[in-house]
Amino acid sequence: MSFTLTNVDFLFENSFEVANKVGGIYAVVKSKAAQMAKIYADNYYTIGFFDPKKASVELDQKPAPKQLNKAFESLEKQGIKCFFGRWLIPGTPKTILIDAENTKHRVNEIKTWLWEQYQVDSIRSDNWFNDPVVWSYATGLLIEQLIKTKPFKDKKIAAHFHEWLSGAGLLYLKNKKTPVGCVFTTHATMLGRTIAGSGEDLYGQVNKGLAEGRHADISLAKRYGVEDKYSMERACAHNADVFSTVSNITGKEAHYLLGREPDILLPNGLDTKKYAGLEDLAIARRKIRSEMKKFLAAYFKRYYEFDLDKIRSVFLSGRYEYHNKGIDVFIDALGRLNNKLKENKSENTVVAFIFVPSGTRGENIEVLKNVSLYSEVQEHVEGVLPELADNIINLLAAGRLPDKSSELFNEKFLSESRKLIAHFTEKAGQTPPLCALQLSYDESKDPIINECLRVGLLNRREDKVKVIFYPAYLSAADRMIGLEYNEATLTCDMGVFPSFYEPWGYTPVEAAVQATPSVTSDLAGFGQFIKGKGEGIKVLDMEGIEYDQIVDQLYQHLLELSNMEKEQLTALRINAKKLSKSVDWDVLAENYVKAHKMAVSKVSGIY
Repeated sequence: MSFTLTNVDFLFENSFEVANKVGGIYAVVKSKAAQMAKIYADNYYTIGFFDPKKASVELDQKPAPKQLNKAFESLEKQGIKCFFGRWLIPGTPKTILIDAENTKHRVNEIKTWLWEQYQVDSIRSDNWFNDPVVWSYATGLLIEQLIKTKPFKDKKIAAHFHEWLSGAGLLYLKNKKTPVGCVFTTHATMLGRTIAGSGEDLYGQVNKGLAEGRHADISLAKRYGVEDKYSMERACAHNADVFSTVSNITGKEAHYLLGREPDILLPNGLDTKKYAGLEDLAIARRKIRSEMKKFLAAYFKRYYEFDLDKIRSVFLSGRYEYHNKGIDVFIDALGRLNNKLKENKSENTVVAFIFVPSGTRGENIEVLKNVSLYSEVQEHVEGVLPELADNIINLLAAGRLPDKSSELFNEKFLSESRKLIAHFTEKAGQTPPLCALQLSYDESKDPIINECLRVGLLNRREDKVKVIFYPAYLSAADRMIGLEYNEATLTCDMGVFPSFYEPWGYTPVEAAVQATPSVTSDLAGFGQFIKGKGEGIKVLDMEGIEYDQIVDQLYQHLLELSNMEKEQLTALRINAKKLSKSVDWDVLAENYVKAHKMAVSKVSGIY
């Protein structure tokens, strides 16, 4: 049967993270908004959660236009406040933020309704579940009211709901049999993430279950204590007009865990046009690397000397999900690399950054003092440069070269220099710390530090792999590296993301768009998407592979990087940048449009 999908007149995109950065969905909706606004023009609305502090920065609040007033007034009578404006991001989409704080007393009534109608099991849920449920229920009420009035009345309306947090709104609209085409996207199933995080073989379970024609049920979710979010996800997947995930691997996961195969895949993209071109990136990299070199000199050179012009730098970043994010694989591969480089008496050093936020109570005082002393040395030298230049010029003009330091420097400078040298080198022979900040918990219980110690990554003079665990969000305002994330990672030669669980994975895409080669895995949605499309992004074979073999693959790749000529690395950078264009929203947004058309066509009875 052939048919033409119905065009969409209005789109309401619902996410708890609209103008409210909490996790990864914020980046998806934000980066896509300009393309959605281009496609749907002023008929595109984003609907989100009202957080007054974040809204004051992210929302250009305006008086609600006439076509919204009736719906807003209706909700206000129920204790729900709606704020209208433009989200201050590229595309500046029309945005409605909902404050349902005054209806929280209805949470048990709403949860009872969800149980009776859709078997959403939330009897043991807490506010991490309850607050989004109250908010998202209100989004359903809002859309229900909007479609009763012009210009929305009798139009083809699509509503896109992201993740379980927005699910109650979708279920409300379907329960009321509204003529709204509803799309539900799960970017990662709650149960899948939990199983993988426990170290169990998630995809082994998924493949076995699907091969046997089985699907998971609530008993599995209860075993992991996520039955509330799981049952919400499952209800939304089964009741949405169009169910979608972000990748093939997450589609299989959802099929087994939620019991419905996705109707369409919606890969995550980036607005690659906002990033600099290759030439500008190369200029920026050279400039910012000089700043990073100062930090590395401060971090290590109080203890021992090594050549900062002969380093390769790599980084891993993401949430502190030790196994899910493959942090264990990264550290174990670095341990093998360290042993090999020492065995080969390599002249090169690999510096490995682990940018994984954790609980901290401030900077590591030792590291902060190192940075402060290095800055003091730098200021001391910079202060004498004009006089030094004059002295050199005068000597050359007199027809001779300086043969002693006193001809260039005055005694005050030399005296101060001796004091600084004595102070700066007083830790000579000791070992730099692994962690740049003070953890708010016992260091001996930290998995990253423990694994570094186990594999011999100790930051000793003889170690050819140096590790810096930086458990804080990077910021230009911090007192150590002093760079934003995109700046700090731009200085590196490779990003490493060997995830065991990654429904999509933005980090290798963000590296590639900055012409930084990266490593991902075939257990990541992006890894499967990009595999075989070219060099610059290495995809590790991890599905069904023994852990030791996975570590060896990464070790071999890092060994190759450590010995790579500059021309080879430049070629990888160029290829990585080219590959990033395959995930531009100009290319991927059409999948979203198709999903919206499918949903509207379904409620219209033609799909």
